[in-house]
Amino acid sequence: MIKLLFAFVFLTCFACHQQEKTNTASNLAVGTATTQNDPTRFRPIFHFSPPKNWVNDPNGLVYHQGNYHLFYQYNPYGTKWGHMTWAHATTKDFVSWENLPAAIPENEQDSIMIFSGSVVVDTENSSGFGTKEKPPLVAIYTAFNHSADAQKAGQSQHIAYSNDGGIAWVKYEKNPILDLKKKDFRDPNVFWHAPSKQWVMAVVLPLEFKCLFYGSKNLKEWKLLSEFADAGNKRLIWECPALVELALDGDEKNKKWALLISSAHPDSTSKYVGMQYFVGDFDGKTFKNLHKPSTTLWLEYGKDFYAAIPWNQNPDGRKIILGWMNNWAYADTIPTSPWRGQMSVPRTMALKTYAEGIRITQQPVKELEKLRKKLHHFENMEIGSPFDLIKGVRGNVLEIEIEFEIQDAKEFGIKVAQGKAEETIIGYEVGSQQVYIDRRKSGMVDFKNNFASKDSAPLRAENGKIKWKILLDKCSVEVFANDGIVAITSLIFPSAGSQGLSLFAKEGKVKIKHLMIWELGK
Repeated sequence: MIKLLFAFVFLTCFACHQQEKTNTASNLAVGTATTQNDPTRFRPIFHFSPPKNWVNDPNGLVYHQGNYHLFYQYNPYGTKWGHMTWAHATTKDFVSWENLPAAIPENEQDSIMIFSGSVVVDTENSSGFGTKEKPPLVAIYTAFNHSADAQKAGQSQHIAYSNDGGIAWVKYEKNPILDLKKKDFRDPNVFWHAPSKQWVMAVVLPLEFKCLFYGSKNLKEWKLLSEFADAGNKRLIWECPALVELALDGDEKNKKWALLISSAHPDSTSKYVGMQYFVGDFDGKTFKNLHKPSTTLWLEYGKDFYAAIPWNQNPDGRKIILGWMNNWAYADTIPTSPWRGQMSVPRTMALKTYAEGIRITQQPVKELEKLRKKLHHFENMEIGSPFDLIKGVRGNVLEIEIEFEIQDAKEFGIKVAQGKAEETIIGYEVGSQQVYIDRRKSGMVDFKNNFASKDSAPLRAENGKIKWKILLDKCSVEVFANDGIVAITSLIFPSAGSQGLSLFAKEGKVKIKHLMIWELGK
């Protein structure tokens, strides 16, 4: 999918096409000499990352025959964006992943890259690509024709199908299935809408800030149903739409729809990308926003969560999303090798009613609990000094659950990945009611001048308490605050020895009701 600054990136990648194919090693070594000599140093333990090369958006998330499938944007030739192809991996438990051959390759002969999209199990064989006894998988994706011929260039929607569980794919001979003859028209996300007995596609006109909804009976012929526009944040572009039905407050008889849109970041002074969402009703034709058009609801407050979409046809009914853990502002310079880019942990979404309205909550999938090894448990600790080391606990692959009871401290929190002159701070400012991740001293931050940052989110205490679930995995921190009403995701690149932990309070005291730290491993 085309992103911000695409023209520059594309021209660079295209000009280096032949060189990339013959000498990819020159594109793999990035960062300091230490990183180059230790390619596994930042390799995450429980986040998906490709064995090598560039990765961005998750695509085609679907459950089929006991496996959760992940397709994703991939460059087979190097660690920078280019030659977009759908790569493929599967998991049964969101912990262990099997890497499979590339699924839908770039068509270099016709100058067509394979951009973002979705996959469905065509259970009734409405497409005719399989049988009812053996339903096909159908991929719906954006084909980007980057031909120098202006008459051919642009983005349109294509389909492909698989009858062997997603390994081999056949492109539909009558592609495109949807073509508006536009330069920017992308990211179809398709699901079956039972009440209207049709497939529904959400797809965007990114520069026009519009989400279009189409309907189809057979996945091949599509009719425009409606469009959603003039709402939320329109500072950058709209990408990667996903329309998801969720039970409100756990009541399966009272459901609402959430429309996820990848767009701008809450930091309004920057060009960082981020994610927003809308809550409303969908009747099979029109999405009706329940909030004022000017309302912007942020799905994430960190810099490194983008292009998240849900798994289709999950048998247990959970709505699980996965996002790309990176940001276009510095994505092609992060100091990892021989890969660049990874995914967030899968997250279960829910809708909950708060005083300010209906909001999405996110929590890591429960399957990750099988990673828990040794537990360190502390209770009823009063923190009053500038910082207190958590004795006997170190690590860079951890799960932390902590509950604070606010007393008179003006600011408090926990520091992770601590070492000599390095720390990543998860903190809370009582006066402004803001939770934050501060990575300005987290280790390697100078590979791009806009990487070092402090990212904050509004968070009100509940009955005088603040709760966090924190996931630390080599080069990332994910924070889920107050049962997931706020999520903040940040990449970090600390020194290998920066594995210390400490608690802190400023200008007063705070009580730790409980603190549980699990060392994690497979």
